[in-house]
Amino acid sequence: EVPRNVVLLYFFPEPASEAAHRDNAALAWARHDLAAARVRLLAIAPAKMPDLSALQAELDLPFPLLRDDRGLSDAYGVDLSEDGAPALVLVGRDQKVLAIANPATDVERHLGELEKAMDGRSTPTANYPKSVINRLVDRWVN
Repeated sequence: EVPRNVVLLYFFPEPASEAAHRDNAALAWARHDLAAARVRLLAIAPAKMPDLSALQAELDLPFPLLRDDRGLSDAYGVDLSEDGAPALVLVGRDQKVLAIANPATDVERHLGELEKAMDGRSTPTANYPKSVINRLVDRWVN
């Protein structure tokens, strides 16, 4: 996802917790604002896939819930142990961390703070000359 979009990673330790339900619901509510800012949301937890699928179905979440089976949380310095706290990490197209909220105790408040880092992110084709864009569009259409 990263080469095509700015990605907001939401790490959370336990899908059955009240905090995970509240935070995922808040992120689902913010999906239109994230889409307008051209930000793709991915939620990551160390739980088993059936637990994540149950949470996604229960809350009708419009974004993927992924299992952290390869230590992605460790790469970002997020503690997902039983007593760990959720975290938000905003990653740019150049694979650099633009902003981080660790721990993210109040996701709604942290989303407001991260909006500043999300603003002004251009599309990957923003610097292409019009002739290149027109040629690509012509290929897709014809």
